[in-house]
Amino acid sequence: MIPFLLFLALLTLSCSNPTEVESPPPALLVQAYLTPGEDPRVVLRQTLPPEQFYDGREAPLSGAQVEVTSNGQRYLLSEDPAEPGAYALPAAQLAIESGRTYQLQVRYQQHQLQASTTVPDPVRITEISADSLVYFQLFGDLFGDLTHPGEFRWTKPANTAGYVVRIEALEVRNLPVTADPLTGDLDTLIALRQRLQGQASADSLAALDQQIESLRKYFSENISLVRAEGDTMRWLRDRQQEDWDEIEGKDWSEGKKWRERRQILNENNVVDYWIPADTLRGDYWWLGLRFEGEYQVVLHAADQNYFDYFTTAFNGLSGDDGDKGPLFHVEGGLGLFGSYTEDSFRVQVYRGSLGQPKLVVRR
Repeated sequence: MIPFLLFLALLTLSCSNPTEVESPPPALLVQAYLTPGEDPRVVLRQTLPPEQFYDGREAPLSGAQVEVTSNGQRYLLSEDPAEPGAYALPAAQLAIESGRTYQLQVRYQQHQLQASTTVPDPVRITEISADSLVYFQLFGDLFGDLTHPGEFRWTKPANTAGYVVRIEALEVRNLPVTADPLTGDLDTLIALRQRLQGQASADSLAALDQQIESLRKYFSENISLVRAEGDTMRWLRDRQQEDWDEIEGKDWSEGKKWRERRQILNENNVVDYWIPADTLRGDYWWLGLRFEGEYQVVLHAADQNYFDYFTTAFNGLSGDDGDKGPLFHVEGGLGLFGSYTEDSFRVQVYRGSLGQPKLVVRR
């Protein structure tokens, strides 16, 4: 799933004239990326008034009427009972096709939200210069002069506003930020176990031990550089490997160590960037490669809505009065209703100490 920073949309609501005290009215937020071969899915949220503020600043929007229209036909999306605010329809009923235009209409109480997207034509990667890469430690001193290790080229599809490249370390296992409260639970259980030692029954202590070990196992299996085969991946750069190894020896609680590891992996296992529409080549460069192992390089040919949002997502943070925030193409709300087509390839990355690898093409 493509990362979509909905909270950035909310920044456009929170910026106002300092002399104003009136709170902005609740607004609808939409997140939808249409692509051929996938079920169309629309996620809806609603901003919360200040008196109901919590960290997310938004709440799932359940009970809305969500319709998608294409070629004169209307399709009613159904809400997922297991995920409030998520509306979908099987691709067998609503196929997403390149070149077609899709209109979204959302009705909820007094709110109406509308948006439209035209799906780009298929994009095809036609040339890959390297399928295996070797990183040597001396590269760390050559940042300004280091040649990009690989490049790729592609065809130019119609209806494309620009391109988004996503490079992901496939073998890194990590959890979302929503798992952080569980690390606090681990610390609480450990502290409780220590306080009850010698006071509670053996059965009660055993039950606590079981909960603690269950959380430890969950984190060790899901915040990890251990491959499925059992060996451990290394960071490409010695400095980052040392920082990672030093976490275990820190005078921190177990929960904080797991939070630190999760955040570090989250910041390093995926890199994405944009390329303008008049360019038909891209690089996979050392700055985007942090671990040894297998990577997937994904190229998105993005429609205008997707590309404009991606390239302006961090607007609104400068403090400049002329900074208007992210660019949306949504009437009656905020967010993104966009589309893309994609192609991808994989790259194997090694540390230099392993010697020269064989070149293996994997598409």
